[in-house]
Amino acid sequence: MKVLTEGGIRSELLERLETAGRGDNIDIAMFYVSDRGVIESLLAASRRGVNVRLMLDPNKDAFGHTKSGIPNQPVASELVAASDGAIHVRWYRTHGEQFHTKLVMVYGPQSFWLTLGSANLTAATWPTTTWKPTSRSSCRAARGSRSRPWITSRRYGAIEPRWESNTPRFRHVRRSLQLHYWLYRVMEGTGVSTF
Repeated sequence: MKVLTEGGIRSELLERLETAGRGDNIDIAMFYVSDRGVIESLLAASRRGVNVRLMLDPNKDAFGHTKSGIPNQPVASELVAASDGAIHVRWYRTHGEQFHTKLVMVYGPQSFWLTLGSANLTAATWPTTTWKPTSRSSCRAARGSRSRPWITSRRYGAIEPRWESNTPRFRHVRRSLQLHYWLYRVMEGTGVSTF
């Protein structure tokens, strides 16, 4: 087990994403993804032949209130578009609740790395997150579950094409969806956000 705090989590995560190679896998189950370094690392990994899959909260519900889908919907849109569909995104089927998981697995035939804890993949998270445990029992449990279709299961996850086209990289996208993308970028860049 290793315990990391604040920026140490981000540094180790980026190192693991950057060292993944052809035939390796990156599986992410996450409440919020918006950190630009993580997004660029996932795109670079996909270009290197790494299988990248994400199960995300659709960011549409919060304590009985409807949300805009920021940041996950525009981020997912960008990942799918910029990878020409090589990065696969599924949305956890929420019914008023939130998919509050924070899990990243980077693995291949000879290695397995897992992060659990309280860290969303956002710039706002890194200065305030205080733990990230990994242990042999956690790794064994996660390694066993990776053979289950948790990312691709229709029971838990759904593809929502309308959310995967909210990026300015698509030519015929509604203006309101483009505004969500740029709003997310400004919020992430300035740190003025709830994620």
